[in-house]
Amino acid sequence: MSEIDVKTLIVESATKYFSKFGFYKTTMDEIARHIHKAKGILYYYFKSKEELFNEVLRQELGMVKSELSNIATRDIDSLVALKEYMLTRLKLLHNAVNYHETLKADLFEKYNFVKDIRDDFDGFEREQLTLILKKGKKDGFLDVKNINSTVNVMMIVLNGIEIPFFLQNKYPEYESTIEELTSMLVDSLKTQQK
Repeated sequence: MSEIDVKTLIVESATKYFSKFGFYKTTMDEIARHIHKAKGILYYYFKSKEELFNEVLRQELGMVKSELSNIATRDIDSLVALKEYMLTRLKLLHNAVNYHETLKADLFEKYNFVKDIRDDFDGFEREQLTLILKKGKKDGFLDVKNINSTVNVMMIVLNGIEIPFFLQNKYPEYESTIEELTSMLVDSLKTQQK
């Protein structure tokens, strides 16, 4: 088995364990036993459980980023892109269980070791939303006075609903209402036709 295969196997196993039991309840011993390797092999590839969790989170958010980037860069109407971006974002993050773990940590300020990955994801989102809003403004579909401020408010709204949706498991209850929320947000930015 190649080094790449072993590292992939470790990350896949860790993903399952972290998703099921959370960061604190998962041990490196369990992950090693699951892949039938000595615990030392995990430390050969990852210096600590925190580093392994960061890799799991990086890969999880990497998949989210890929899908959201596809939406932001597609040649579609910016109003459609903005709505699709927000709906897809919430749906993907609803399924990103390890991301939820970092939300819990934010509440208790426990996981300082994931700060760089969370900051990277926030920066990525700001770029994607800015891209969509600039295109919409250029095409005359969106009436946005200050793109940076609008992106900040959108990020506050999107991040603000994560705790109830993902940690309190309200996403399934409000899934149908999410479409109304995104429509309301997008409609508020539309250029008013005279």
